[in-house]
Amino acid sequence: MGGAMFRWLRRKSADLHPEVAHLAALMREIEDVVRGGGAARWANQVSRCADIVERSDGYGVERFLQLYGGMGSINDLSLHRNGVPLVEENDRLGQLLSEAFELASRLKRSS
Repeated sequence: MGGAMFRWLRRKSADLHPEVAHLAALMREIEDVVRGGGAARWANQVSRCADIVERSDGYGVERFLQLYGGMGSINDLSLHRNGVPLVEENDRLGQLLSEAFELASRLKRSS
């Protein structure tokens, strides 16, 4: 990661760029929805990414984007409880994942 990459790196967590703070908030909401749906492994991975982003480290964005794509990725996740799909939670998760992916991609491109 070059010196100019992620201009927001030097900001303190209390002073995150608004878009970075929004991404971190989206990640935390994704974490909550996923954990509530019983997918602790995915929730833990998203939590680690959010922790890194909240420290103003651009690696958290890169790591988060790596959770997407390919078979078995986070965007393939379907939440179930007792074999019953959690329709509302899956719909919300899909919305959050789309918004977070778009924002993370934009932040990475702007670095």
